[in-house]
Amino acid sequence: MLTAPKGESPLMTQPIFIVQASSRSWSGGPDLCMNPVEGQPAVVRTIARALEVFPKSRLIVVAPEFDREGSLDKLVAEQFGQRVQIHYGQNDSPLNRMLAATASLPDETYLIRVDGVHFCFDTDAPRAMLQQALRDNLDTVKFPDDFPVQFGCDVYRLGALRILDRMLNTDEDRVFRVHPKFFQFAHPQDFNCAYTETLPEYTEDYLHACRKRARAIYAIPRLEVNDQRLWVGDQLSFHYELASRFLTPSMKVLDIACGDGYGARLLSGQVAEIHGGDIDAENVQHARNLTTQLNVKIHVEDVTATSFPDEHFDAVLSLETIEHVDAIACIRELSRILRPNGILILSTPQNRLGKIPINTAHQREYSLDEIKEICENCFTVREIIGIKAGRIVIEDDPIGSNIVLICEKPT
Repeated sequence: MLTAPKGESPLMTQPIFIVQASSRSWSGGPDLCMNPVEGQPAVVRTIARALEVFPKSRLIVVAPEFDREGSLDKLVAEQFGQRVQIHYGQNDSPLNRMLAATASLPDETYLIRVDGVHFCFDTDAPRAMLQQALRDNLDTVKFPDDFPVQFGCDVYRLGALRILDRMLNTDEDRVFRVHPKFFQFAHPQDFNCAYTETLPEYTEDYLHACRKRARAIYAIPRLEVNDQRLWVGDQLSFHYELASRFLTPSMKVLDIACGDGYGARLLSGQVAEIHGGDIDAENVQHARNLTTQLNVKIHVEDVTATSFPDEHFDAVLSLETIEHVDAIACIRELSRILRPNGILILSTPQNRLGKIPINTAHQREYSLDEIKEICENCFTVREIIGIKAGRIVIEDDPIGSNIVLICEKPT
């Protein structure tokens, strides 16, 4: 509880620290927080870092029900014993997990939430954000939506989360049970929210050091999608669902950097012909083994120099690809193989500090203005969809942690 005793600074009070973690990602594959950082799982590093910030505070790991008595359970118990509580709850609702884990606490309690994979979250931020929340009576304080997620955390007033829980009644609202802060910010008439007023700055040396430490976390650059995925938070599938809105039955389509061909198979019933291309020959063979649809063909291809003829496709999907390669070469090649008036559907992380991304699988990440300028070298950008996180899109707000651009090749 964060009502400071008389004469005591609010900075001396102790919040509840929430670490959100899981052994399995929303798309169904292993979660990145279980990957190592200098010999220890990232989630262990994150918890230890959180304990350093508020050493006297209560720390709770909130995890999905499927992790009970699993690898995450064992890991937390072995590393931290009774020092860290772990709460298991609804598989698809981190909000409900947080509320259940803190059910005995008063509304005035503040929670500081951090994702388990973010071992390098900014340790100066929680105290400053907490002070801001106490001073201005805020329900939520967060980092800007396009700030690199690896450094961020959120501050929530528990009573506001309880109000939010009662407001989320429809199927469409389920996505906000994964990321409640975005609903709060989108409803200023109901919640008093602010971005942190003390936005940190980092040297290039520090960004490079964090990137180096994170290398093993991102050793597998493409997330697995399988039948254990949880729809409500699966952004990779969401990219394909967004792309499908712009495809028609007569189209010949390319999904470049297709991985195991999941997206090509997903969209095969909506188009005349769909090709998948991936630079990894092993991925391509795996995709071929999984694919039974007659209108799907999978090829070994380099996105910056494909084997396809000029003006060969009606639409190209480049989803989470451009950050891995030379962006200008990629855009020029995709323009070459698209017919005039053809559509490029591109998604990529959105990062205002993307020159040195923490994700070591990425050469470069881009701000909204940067990626738009790159695409405009060869295309007309027709639509911009900012994804806040997961599946959350706020109408007329293009800023987020991810972005989808709908581009058209000029005649």
